[in-house]
Amino acid sequence: MKKTYGFGIIGCGVISKWHASAVENIENAALIGAYDAFKPSAEKFAAEHGCRVFDTLEEMFDCKEIDIVCICTPSGLHTPIAIQAADAGKNVVVEKPMAITKDQISDLIAAVERNKIKLAVISQLRFTNAMQKVKSAIDNGELGRLLVGDVYMKYYRSPEYYASANWRGTWEMDGGGALMNQGIHGIDVLQYLMGGVKSVFGVCKTLARDIAVEDTASVVVEYKNGAVGTIQGTTCVEPGYPRYIEISGTRGTVMLKEDVVVRWDVDGKQLDESRIPKGNYNSFRNPATFDLENHRRQIADLIDAIENDRRPLVDVYEGKKPVEIILAAYESSRLGKKIMLE
Repeated sequence: MKKTYGFGIIGCGVISKWHASAVENIENAALIGAYDAFKPSAEKFAAEHGCRVFDTLEEMFDCKEIDIVCICTPSGLHTPIAIQAADAGKNVVVEKPMAITKDQISDLIAAVERNKIKLAVISQLRFTNAMQKVKSAIDNGELGRLLVGDVYMKYYRSPEYYASANWRGTWEMDGGGALMNQGIHGIDVLQYLMGGVKSVFGVCKTLARDIAVEDTASVVVEYKNGAVGTIQGTTCVEPGYPRYIEISGTRGTVMLKEDVVVRWDVDGKQLDESRIPKGNYNSFRNPATFDLENHRRQIADLIDAIENDRRPLVDVYEGKKPVEIILAAYESSRLGKKIMLE
């Protein structure tokens, strides 16, 4: 008989409902319960999803029915809670970013290795049909030698968005702004497609919002394969626009608008658009609007990784890559010089 994996949700804010719905749409998964430091939030969540409320994290981690926990808290709490879960023997799904400092990255990797658990860092864009099609084309050499890789993320977040929770826009709990919070998904898939980053030179500023972290940034990137590119991120462009990723090689160019391929100018290769369903993303204006399916795919990938004792597609070693790029961009902006990544 196929094992059913029990899930616990930690943090019952906006993103938690995507995790809950994803679990509810996986055949061999079941939502057991939820915890939130503000108990009424957990009670409301539990009533909506028909699960139990845990009074403490320790109570959840002691529950034998729970195999996997989903961490949906503010970013600054991701690493300490993930470490606590790993030490309790639980497998982990953690929202982005998995960590917000270099020390947290090291500590979380050590906890995963020490406890031999599986950890997946949410990067749902890697699981879209369009991204997999582009990745396959690059890996198969259809674009030739890569030359340029860019991402443009000109988003809008209102002053009210930042005022809605006291952790938003802080270094301690958000870890950064337009790059670390809103831009990390685009940065992750860009480096995933391009094959890793060698160096960055960043300029990060706070231009329009009353927050401690950056609301606008431009970063020049050199990739490990010798290609170059730019990362542009902001949360204060009116009225907000979709994310664009452009990849160019010696044999052609591909452009994505959110999760849709809008240009496919590749020598001798036609795009079968029927194989790439169009998504419904509006998160450049509203962070609570994106497709459920790719969260479902990523959580199902973690379950399969547990069953077959393999690495999840976005494990702790993959999850650290965009964080390292962003931290290097912040360091570069502070010091005014190019930063080499290890």
